[in-house]
Amino acid sequence: MMTAFASRMFSGFALPASANHCLCAWPRRCIGLLALVLSSVAFGQQNQISVPSKASMQQHYDAAFKYQGEGNIAQADREYKLFLAAALHHIANGRANLGEYSRAEPVFEQAVEFAPDDRELQIDYAGAALDASDWKRAKDLATAALDSLKRDSRPPAPRAVSILAQALMEIGAYQEAIERFKLAVQLQPGFNTSAALATAYLILEDQSNAAKILSQMPERFGNTAAIHMQIGILYGKAKFFDEAIEEFNKSVALNSNLSGVHYSLGASYMMRAGEAGYALAEPEFRKEIALNPNNPLVYAALGSIALNRHRYAEAEADLKRATSLNPQTAGTFLTLGQVYRETNRIPEAEAAFRKMIALTLDPSKNDYEVQKAHFWLGQLLIQDGHSEEGRKELDISQSLLYLKEQQAESKIAAKNTLQAPLEKTREANPRDIEAEAAFEEHAGPVIASSYDNLGVHAAIASEFADASRYFEWASQWNPALHGVDANWGRAAFAAKDYAKAVGPLSRTLALHPQDAELRSMLGVSDFMIHDYGRTLEVLEPIAATLGENPMLTLAYTGSMAIAGNYSEGMARLQALEAAHPDAAPVHCLIGQAYLRKGNLTEAAEELRTALKLDPENADAKEALARAEAALGQSTATQ
Repeated sequence: MMTAFASRMFSGFALPASANHCLCAWPRRCIGLLALVLSSVAFGQQNQISVPSKASMQQHYDAAFKYQGEGNIAQADREYKLFLAAALHHIANGRANLGEYSRAEPVFEQAVEFAPDDRELQIDYAGAALDASDWKRAKDLATAALDSLKRDSRPPAPRAVSILAQALMEIGAYQEAIERFKLAVQLQPGFNTSAALATAYLILEDQSNAAKILSQMPERFGNTAAIHMQIGILYGKAKFFDEAIEEFNKSVALNSNLSGVHYSLGASYMMRAGEAGYALAEPEFRKEIALNPNNPLVYAALGSIALNRHRYAEAEADLKRATSLNPQTAGTFLTLGQVYRETNRIPEAEAAFRKMIALTLDPSKNDYEVQKAHFWLGQLLIQDGHSEEGRKELDISQSLLYLKEQQAESKIAAKNTLQAPLEKTREANPRDIEAEAAFEEHAGPVIASSYDNLGVHAAIASEFADASRYFEWASQWNPALHGVDANWGRAAFAAKDYAKAVGPLSRTLALHPQDAELRSMLGVSDFMIHDYGRTLEVLEPIAATLGENPMLTLAYTGSMAIAGNYSEGMARLQALEAAHPDAAPVHCLIGQAYLRKGNLTEAAEELRTALKLDPENADAKEALARAEAALGQSTATQ
């Protein structure tokens, strides 16, 4: 029989990387990062990333301080923004290199705000999006970069063209993708671009055009074992196994000691024929072990063969060796779980299936292979008496099976189904994670202070929405920055963004409980977001002085009627109503208080009055709709 392993035989291989991501050093004056930290934050991934130079960032940062000291705020802000664009670009790239797209994306967005025309930034962001299966964003960003180059009468950037081609392929725009792949070959002739075009043809099952390209590669790039192996991998990934086997045999003939070639040949035998290919595959795996005794892929393959032959002890030993050599390979845990399941070792099987699920960052990988783990785990949980949890796993399995079928149908219909972007694309090396974290720990305070300065300047210019956003970002990068919450809360309040104001104002008031102005702003903010109980709590300490401020009086009195002492609050509201009969907010609050108390007729009457006075009052509209609905239900039951 064909095992789960068979569908992922080529998952351990990748096309030759065009280059490694690279990261630049931070300005010494800003954070003084050690060269040791920087040298360790370079990891090979799918898309080459370039970043602004160290000198450029240093120049903008120094210039910002210089202009600010001279009182030239406009020029200082310009330099701060250029500095932030470069610094954020740098950090976004670092997070993307770690495979942390969900953390890289918001930083890319911040960088783009300050450098919307930076083509390198757009291309790097597009590359990160492509890596995370965010196809539409990758397409849009690559297109924007290419359009910008075209407007400047400059040639297309090869990397942007390649990213666009891959994104178009993924969203089902196949013909346009092929044309872009061809353009990439013209712009940057070489193995990678030719391989990408050939792969696109193979995916579309256009073997004739793919073969024209691949057959010329040994002549163009050297008739070497490595070239034939790479050609074989291209064929194997596209499931043209006969052609893959032919190329791998050519590679073996040229260099039988080439790392990975025997594994690739054995994998192709298994993928082509399943169990019938074991006799040919196993000797190749043994040859690979002789050359590379620490290759986890080989042990995983041998473990799969042993499982299918019911040699469970041998299978377990091989699979455990594979997981010890590479504990991040999800599929190996799936096969190990099968071993435990078939030998009735239920706790171990459940643990292996859970591990496989936890390691699967992309559910669609290897033809939704993780669906099997959810299914088997669900069955085991139900058998073990955990019915509710087991049914949940079976439901997940069924959903993934549906997505798998959808994907197959979409392929037949020549269009692809878009999927949600991956939050994480790979497990990074712990050393690289530590280095990036250290880098950001040093960089954060400098970025935060730059944002804080921009926020202060925007607030002085009464641009409160911008100021609030800058202070919010400053808080993200350095929550301990002195005064940042107070600045953020005040700016958000001035911008009437009350929901944003509540958090920073609450934290600031906790530090300064005697500050009546802060308390007033927080009370009004809570009131405006309809947190009436919290409004009462916040305003109670200054209740005796509220008569001096009509807005605070309304907030406190209305909140009292709705969420506190109904009788006293209603009496106060009615007194306000008598004094100000044309005040729509007073009528609205009385209506809401009646509604909360269940006095539906009175509530509807007050709310209709509020809307006559202020037809755009959203609170009155919403409350009246609820009152009328309740009245209708009450009438229907009488």
